[in-house]
Amino acid sequence: MFVLVTGATGFVGRHVVKELLARGHAVRALVHRKPANGVLPAPVEAAQGSVSNKKSLQPAAQGCDAVIHLVAVIRKRGPNPFDRINVEGTRNVVQAAKSAGAKRFIHVSALGAQNNERYPYLLSKWRSEEAVKSAGLPYVIYRFSIMFGEGDEFTNSLAGLVKAFPIVPVVGSGKNKFQPIHVEDVARCIVLSLERPELNGDTLELGGPQYLTYDDIIDVIARTLGKRPPKLHIPVAVMKPMAALMDIATPRSPVTTDQLDLLAVPNYAEIGSVEKASGFSPRPMEGNLDYVKKIKASDGLRIALGFMPKHIRDH
Repeated sequence: MFVLVTGATGFVGRHVVKELLARGHAVRALVHRKPANGVLPAPVEAAQGSVSNKKSLQPAAQGCDAVIHLVAVIRKRGPNPFDRINVEGTRNVVQAAKSAGAKRFIHVSALGAQNNERYPYLLSKWRSEEAVKSAGLPYVIYRFSIMFGEGDEFTNSLAGLVKAFPIVPVVGSGKNKFQPIHVEDVARCIVLSLERPELNGDTLELGGPQYLTYDDIIDVIARTLGKRPPKLHIPVAVMKPMAALMDIATPRSPVTTDQLDLLAVPNYAEIGSVEKASGFSPRPMEGNLDYVKKIKASDGLRIALGFMPKHIRDH
């Protein structure tokens, strides 16, 4: 199958491309510029364009049997990024796929996507889902819990805090429940759905093999690093003005006010959801975090100040 992947050079996209190639698919990647920073393996065809540029999407989608749409933003940067990228960008990609005669459209949304203006990001993901559903293409929509793996932002940021500070600051009670899923398992689910027509029209909520609280996740990361730091729980109401200030003062704040609001939204699915949807068992977080061991205390300080080191996350 010939597959167009948007967001192919991102955290999830790199693993999706790798999985597609491993399963014998031909891949075209939508990239902002060519060459794509040496990230894409040689067999991948690069198509220069953007989800916000309709004209560039037509040649990118031409001849493709399927489209995997991964592009999205979770931080507010520039004018109306949620509407411009998450919503209109998805509409543009869907229209290009339909015009090109694609027979399959795979869209990655987010757990908690909802028609609720209180959560602008989740509202944009809900609207993007509606754009996919109304297009008249066979589709599968994925809503994954929080993802982890080498190059992720979430666990690497927490590992930086564990390495840099004697006491780890935790937003809120630390009892928020998650269901972490490895990015390679995410990629496997996405690619397998190309071969499973019985999933057409499904919206799938998937997570890893166990529920973990925010505190649990910090404990797993700390054990991986050979540490047992105490935690300091900071109320969300106290963190919000600090996050707002950090967002202004740093290039990439470790947490935004919008992300703090999202802590109130459940971020987990049913245990066994991956087995049911994709037929394999996802790996646990414990024992699969060795990549955080390369983080130094100096890296942690840089992360806390809004500077993610390139050797940890280069996208």
